[in-house]
Amino acid sequence: MVFPIALSVVWLASAGIAPQLGRVALPCSVNVLRSQSLLYCAAQRNYVTPELLDVANAAAERVNEAYPGTVTLTFDGSLPLFDGLPLIPHLSHDDGEKLDFAFYYTNTDGLYLPGKTRSILGYWAFENTTTDCPRVRWSLRWDLEWLQVLWPDRRLDAARTAALIAALADDPRVTKIFVEPGLAKLLGLTGAKIRFQGCRAARHDDHIHVQL
Repeated sequence: MVFPIALSVVWLASAGIAPQLGRVALPCSVNVLRSQSLLYCAAQRNYVTPELLDVANAAAERVNEAYPGTVTLTFDGSLPLFDGLPLIPHLSHDDGEKLDFAFYYTNTDGLYLPGKTRSILGYWAFENTTTDCPRVRWSLRWDLEWLQVLWPDRRLDAARTAALIAALADDPRVTKIFVEPGLAKLLGLTGAKIRFQGCRAARHDDHIHVQL
């Protein structure tokens, strides 16, 4: 009984202190922009700087204007309090200026599925776009082939996903967007901000990484 109470006190204290340290929480529900799962909110992995929250809201609104009824989902942001502490298993997400976005999906008939992803937490449902990376002994570039058969048969909504990436790239506050090269080519996206994260980092054909 003591541990849950202590955990709740720490959680509430962190949420209260975070705005004083320049971080705010991303919406958890009932918004055109919201966390993909309440677990991101419960684990306090949904904190970003006010500037990045504004960037995310603006991009979500732009996609919703182009495609009414669109729900834009976020994954990991940062922890509420500490700079310089990577958000495991990420190599970064340590300063409130990085945020992962979900792709949009349709059913097999091409109908948009609002607020849905292929995997439970959004990550690790790969689009299997081609990237020429050698297999190495140590890397976060997990293929997780055994997991792929578990995900429902949902299709990438290329139009909405491309619109989100384009909206983010058009924002002058955004400096980098990590997308697998094969996926960027599939979506017809180019530009100095759209980059490959490298072969030792996690795959980015299951989410979009954005940083200020």
